[in-house]
Amino acid sequence: ARPARALAGFAGAQAGPGEWAEVTVELPRRAFEVWDEATGSWAFVKGSYELGIGRSIADRRITSAITV
Repeated sequence: ARPARALAGFAGAQAGPGEWAEVTVELPRRAFEVWDEATGSWAFVKGSYELGIGRSIADRRITSAITV
């Protein structure tokens, strides 16, 4: 079973009033893997994932779905 939410990546940025900043957060393959007890190794899980982007888990400002 997978947790409902997991931190898959992060980046920091600073912007002053009226400014904006752009960041890129690369998600490693491991973000889409689970431990398979039967094989004793990590297994890639294809499917749809919802990404939450924000300052914290309580302050998610953007959500986006991806399929891997």
